[in-house]
Amino acid sequence: MDKELLNNYKNTDYWFAVGKKTITLTIGQKNNDFDRLCERFDQTTGTFITACNPQSQLLTKSENKSRNEQLVTRLEQMNEIHCFSGEGQDRDKQWPPEASFMVLGLKKKTAIDLAREYQQNALVWIEYQQAAVLIDV
Repeated sequence: MDKELLNNYKNTDYWFAVGKKTITLTIGQKNNDFDRLCERFDQTTGTFITACNPQSQLLTKSENKSRNEQLVTRLEQMNEIHCFSGEGQDRDKQWPPEASFMVLGLKKKTAIDLAREYQQNALVWIEYQQAAVLIDV
């Protein structure tokens, strides 16, 4: 992945909703709200993933919606995970928000495989009591 694209991903807020509460992940930072969510659901890992805009090629809203519906169908087939809806939005607002999902309980390899399946450049990975990291897939 080129340096500019990597910087854009790092300059993005990754938020998801848990009931009425919003949790925002920032690359390189720990998140106490995420840790409490892990404790609540007895999980230790989370991935923030989307099927939108493969390889950072902007698609229409309907194309992205269809791709994310396919991703949701795949996630619904998995056991022992918890999924929350959210969005990724770059802080400079140069790119439209991407509908995304925080998925608790995936193994890292499974998360990477899903990102590759939906032609994503990267995903956000976070572990209990650790900082969120960007994984280039």
